[in-house]
Amino acid sequence: MRLRRLERSDLETIRRLRNRDRHLFFDDREVSPDAQERWFESLPRKPVAFFVIEEDGQVVGTISVTTTAEGKEIGNLLLDTAYRGRGLMRRAVEQLTAEPGRYYSRVKPANLPSQRVFLTSGFEADSVCLTKVVAPS
Repeated sequence: MRLRRLERSDLETIRRLRNRDRHLFFDDREVSPDAQERWFESLPRKPVAFFVIEEDGQVVGTISVTTTAEGKEIGNLLLDTAYRGRGLMRRAVEQLTAEPGRYYSRVKPANLPSQRVFLTSGFEADSVCLTKVVAPS
């Protein structure tokens, strides 16, 4: 599993993944190619680092880290169904939350796969979100 920053050439792959699983997101509207392009162009002006997950030399998922006043929000978890059950997303979450800090995620209640990933990655659930605090060593 390899994490790398999102590139323009990844947009159609992640748009298809996002639209397929859009019911798992708070904003579940279908994303058009034009909307995806506008979103990509806006990323440099936002406090988000957007990554793709690669396995077997291809893009199979996404994950992001957004810096906020509350800590670092981990979000945009997407994984191609053919690659689920291999621990790829858990490894991506663990890699992005290894440094000291407060991490959290807001997950739609029906999104049980994402909730499981966070819980197995050391996050704790409360009524609002899942959180993880990594203390300096």
